[in-house]
Amino acid sequence: MFVGLAGLLVYIIVLRFTSGYIMHSTRNMICKAPLPNTKYDETLINNGADYIFNCANIASIKLVRLLGISIYKKTYLGEYGSGTKVAVKMLNTSPGKTPNYVRQKMLLKEILLLQELKHCNILKLLGFCIRGNEFATESLKDEGALAVYEYGEEVHRNISFFTHLPLLQRLDIALAITDLFIYLENSPLGSMGMLDNAFRHFLWNNDTLKMIDLNGNWQEPHCQIKDNATCELNVTCVDGRCLGHNAKHNLLRIKNLLLMRLLMDTDILELERNATGQDKGRRQYGLDALKLLILMLNENPNAQEVTFTWVRQRLLDVKSSL
Repeated sequence: MFVGLAGLLVYIIVLRFTSGYIMHSTRNMICKAPLPNTKYDETLINNGADYIFNCANIASIKLVRLLGISIYKKTYLGEYGSGTKVAVKMLNTSPGKTPNYVRQKMLLKEILLLQELKHCNILKLLGFCIRGNEFATESLKDEGALAVYEYGEEVHRNISFFTHLPLLQRLDIALAITDLFIYLENSPLGSMGMLDNAFRHFLWNNDTLKMIDLNGNWQEPHCQIKDNATCELNVTCVDGRCLGHNAKHNLLRIKNLLLMRLLMDTDILELERNATGQDKGRRQYGLDALKLLILMLNENPNAQEVTFTWVRQRLLDVKSSL
């Protein structure tokens, strides 16, 4: 078991140092969230350019309480320094059908993905420590595999969470999420297709939504070459793959977040009544774009032209008119 763990860790290190040669079309969309302020704790040691926690200092985090449990991991609220909050993940070793080596693999895969994919709307990995196969010790000094992340609030169960936010802020959040999915569609690892409900994979951090789970399909479905009938969701078969399937699948999963949460309670009629003078034409253009966006996502999200890029342009049209 330990040999398999060490082998996967070597793979992570090799891929980390070779990934700089990967070029992709969304390089200009990569953004990095700022690291937490570490001036209150002089024991923190930088773990490379991107990380502030490693095996030497990870025990400086104080575990406060359990945040959640999944099949392969437990997540704790942690604090360090003067009380800065972080999320600490470790293996869930409770009895079950999933062997511990599979749970190790899932946690290491998550670390690997977050090393390769950098976007400001992906919750930032702050560090990790891989020591061996000692698990369920409940001690940050001894636990065999740990990862530390930015802390975010869970909001997917609160249907009214966004109602107090101004429309412009909600549009900015919708644009950020749309940009994230365009980035994932063209990522250096391939096009990601989410496996289940998209909204529960986001947390509220730094006044925006950030994705916390990158588990998904990283290849488009197979299809018969030049036979578009074998592809669902109105996409085209290219080189034996249904090109655009994962992105369209993601759009279907995310549309309720865009419509029911971020664009909810938008009084279009009131906005139209308030449009006067020279701004009336510009305002109406944006409101027409909003109406079209809501209509297409509600009634025909499978239309060929309805992509994340199309959604992004409609959101920009709305924002520029307000």
